[in-house]
Amino acid sequence: MSALSVRADNLQKHYAVHGGIKKAVDGVSFSLQEGERLGLIGPNGAGKTTLLQLLAGISDPSGGSLHVQGHVTAIFTLGMALRDDLPGRENIFVEGELQGRTREQTGALVDDIVAFAELGEFIDRPVRTYSTGMKARLAFSTIVHIEPEILIIDEALSVGDARFAAKATQKMRELTQRGKILILVSHSMGSITDMCTRCIWLQDGAMRRDGNPKEVTDAYVQEVREKDGDGLLKRFQRDVVRQSLQAGWDIAELAMHSSEGLTASTLVTGEPAMLAAQVRGEAGSAFDARLRIERLDGLLVLEERACGLRVGPEGQANFKVDFGALRLNYGFYRALLETSDPAGPTARRSALFEVFNPRPHRGGRPILVYPTSVRVTPLAP
Repeated sequence: MSALSVRADNLQKHYAVHGGIKKAVDGVSFSLQEGERLGLIGPNGAGKTTLLQLLAGISDPSGGSLHVQGHVTAIFTLGMALRDDLPGRENIFVEGELQGRTREQTGALVDDIVAFAELGEFIDRPVRTYSTGMKARLAFSTIVHIEPEILIIDEALSVGDARFAAKATQKMRELTQRGKILILVSHSMGSITDMCTRCIWLQDGAMRRDGNPKEVTDAYVQEVREKDGDGLLKRFQRDVVRQSLQAGWDIAELAMHSSEGLTASTLVTGEPAMLAAQVRGEAGSAFDARLRIERLDGLLVLEERACGLRVGPEGQANFKVDFGALRLNYGFYRALLETSDPAGPTARRSALFEVFNPRPHRGGRPILVYPTSVRVTPLAP
């Protein structure tokens, strides 16, 4: 078999929308060789799925050229192509035929596919009795064991629990080690950095960045967080305060930081998080600080005090509040920092942030995942 490759030159795809033209893919160029694992990221509407459809031959480009050497297998919705009236085992043979394999060739793989999918006795029951996750596991297991030459997957790693997702990742890695090409679309930056050797960020149909997965995903996450922060500020402007309550006092900086050490308005439950603050006042002045974390409906979630802090010789005091692994559950929150001296309050400032929980609890909405503690640490100016 000749070498596998994908090459797109100035690829374009236009649609007529309400009397106008929408550019779903606009001037995209890249090439892939055997063994490469490409991740595609970008916001909804960036053109990721349209690009996959072009690569899979489902849609024709409006301009540019596309050259694909090798058989393409595309999975856009895991389990969608399964026949509900047939048992899982028979579906494996049907998929094998669609991929150009004889029944005997597929039969040699059935035991491995069944074991990998972990469906037990359900493998001989009609697919209509399967849960969504079971269908996804069967479809994924069948495809990767039949060994496609060029595998295109749109949001594939949500095929089960964390353990099965790890198995799926390892299986795709094995495919590319044997010279296959993988193209993966995902909103999980962790999946992209863990799985892929290269990453393309699409924005409004065009290539924003192309390169190392960690570098590209970091840049994307930072931009998303900045935009989220702007949107959060607009939605809850009334909840943002910055007041100097005594002459010469001010809280110049107050911001949450993510596990990457970046300023963030969106944080993830269970990941490291901290709050950084800078207080300005007369050099050598002593002050106390009180931090409150409140839900935006005013419910107090956490309160922490630090006494005996001191303004440095340059007129400022820097300190951080380390939350460790963040225990707040999903929702919108306000961090409110107040400083005071023996004469009374000196300054007040707040910062808004949102918490996302990738594994939300069921049967209610707890505020804290479990009891937490924080640590306040003065920093050198």
